[in-house]
Amino acid sequence: MNHAFFIVKVVKSPIHLMFKDYETIEIKVEFPTSRQKNSKNEILLLLWGDHRDDFLKYYKVQDYLLIEGIITLNATNTNKEVKVTVKKLYPFLLL
Repeated sequence: MNHAFFIVKVVKSPIHLMFKDYETIEIKVEFPTSRQKNSKNEILLLLWGDHRDDFLKYYKVQDYLLIEGIITLNATNTNKEVKVTVKKLYPFLLL
């Protein structure tokens, strides 16, 4: 199953997207620390509905989030892109 939980840090402002009648946002995030030097550290979050509205209202760049979602991988010959469709979103305080 592609269901996962992550703690991530928001690194870029959201990009607004339109899919037919749905407004979504795409946000670039990264893991707080990388475990290996050459491991990929950034993923894209796809938020829609109430999660989109909550993110725009309460969160900003440099915030930490606990997310629950479904992982998808778009692989081409030159680029691999990991996206997570967010099902639940929580603030996270990292001390």
